[in-house]
Amino acid sequence: CRLLAIAIYLAGLAQTAADPLTVLTRNGGPIADPAIRHGITFTNATGTEVRVIQRPFSGLYGEIMIGFVTGQTEADVLIFPAAWLPDFAPYLSTVPTTLISSPLVQGVHPTYRDSLMRWKGQWKAITLDGDLHMGAYRRDLFEDISAISAFKLQFGRELLPPRSWKEYGEIREFFAGREGTDGATIAGTLEASSRGGQRLWYLFSHAAAYTAHPDHPGHFFFDPDTMKPEIDNPAWQRAFREYLSAIGAERPSGRLLLDSHGVRANFAKGAAAMAIDWSDIGAVATDPETSEIAGKVGFFVLPGSQEIWNPGTNNWETLSAPRPVPFLAFGGWIAAVPQASDAPDEAWDYVAWMAAPERADKDVTNGSSGFNPYRLSQLEEQGRWSELMGEEAASDYLQVLRDSLSAPEAAPDLRIPGYPAYMAVLDAQVGAVLRGEVEPEEALTAAALEWEQITDRLGRESQRRHYREAMGLGKRAP
Repeated sequence: CRLLAIAIYLAGLAQTAADPLTVLTRNGGPIADPAIRHGITFTNATGTEVRVIQRPFSGLYGEIMIGFVTGQTEADVLIFPAAWLPDFAPYLSTVPTTLISSPLVQGVHPTYRDSLMRWKGQWKAITLDGDLHMGAYRRDLFEDISAISAFKLQFGRELLPPRSWKEYGEIREFFAGREGTDGATIAGTLEASSRGGQRLWYLFSHAAAYTAHPDHPGHFFFDPDTMKPEIDNPAWQRAFREYLSAIGAERPSGRLLLDSHGVRANFAKGAAAMAIDWSDIGAVATDPETSEIAGKVGFFVLPGSQEIWNPGTNNWETLSAPRPVPFLAFGGWIAAVPQASDAPDEAWDYVAWMAAPERADKDVTNGSSGFNPYRLSQLEEQGRWSELMGEEAASDYLQVLRDSLSAPEAAPDLRIPGYPAYMAVLDAQVGAVLRGEVEPEEALTAAALEWEQITDRLGRESQRRHYREAMGLGKRAP
């Protein structure tokens, strides 16, 4: 009987050793494909099998959180948006100290390393992706002699990449409905507007410029002293109206309902003079294998504004010149290991394998991976980018990324507990506006009221502490 018990115990150990390492992330080519691809090479190198479970993005947060709460987490590795870390952190193991001090982690750009990988001072995740919004434009259209002349006649200035949202709107208006170099009718610009298509971050990109008052830091989504939502103030109202113009909401019959992938894909087909997107658009629009406008693309830092809202005086102020305000939209994807993992050492080994520069460098230059540049070396070493984009586009692209990340006005995304609930409320109201059910001002007011309720439910004081941390502000006495 004792021998039988030992045999059963040993058999159990053998079964445990044979269990694959399980990775849970969103479905589709972006994010999941690199996880699968690196899982295969990890298996070949270590003998540890990797199984990637894919779930729709709309249900990913819920499945992970339910697993935590019920104690039924089946994954050894989770790959999820950085904005979810505040909710997940209590259930995650800490990053091994040897990994934190290694070049793999220290080589990550500080913007993505020092805040997005930590929560409450603890290292909880490893960055796999660096997100921000940027602009792309067709140089062939902007350099066309007839377009240059016509634009100057209409607006009294040179046709150059936009520095402000006002200039962006003028360029959009100018090119909308014109013929491209191939004779096809084009849009002035492309931004995402479909449900579940990342449209909120496009609205946020418009709002960032109008809310970034130098004397009132942190007044983006909330008042950082009271946690009163500010998404219904005149700055947001103006941003919403301009976003609606950008997506052609005033022309419902001609509007393209695109998600972010559709934005970059259609821009690469030559369908518009400009586009706003994550930096994936750089690889997609310049790769001759995926783009019809390769060799004709330039990039610009997300536009800013010469007018800015002062939340202290509740008045607009005018700056001496337009000031770009880059927005770190979404933040990026990170990898973490649940405390409940049965194989934490192997799980962190896989994360380190996936994030290793020799593999990460290939991911960020692959427009279908969903991963964007986030390592210091990726932003400085132009060679690989030049091979993909050509020297001029590569230089332009990397300069825009560096300028965006170094800008003192760069606006971080919202990153507090309950993030999905806040986003769901606002997205529902945006949808109502796009369906013609309510006006933008009414929608923002309704969303702000619901945000107040969420904040009260989660605890206003704790939410205030978290928001101030997310906005890079120090502690403030109650």
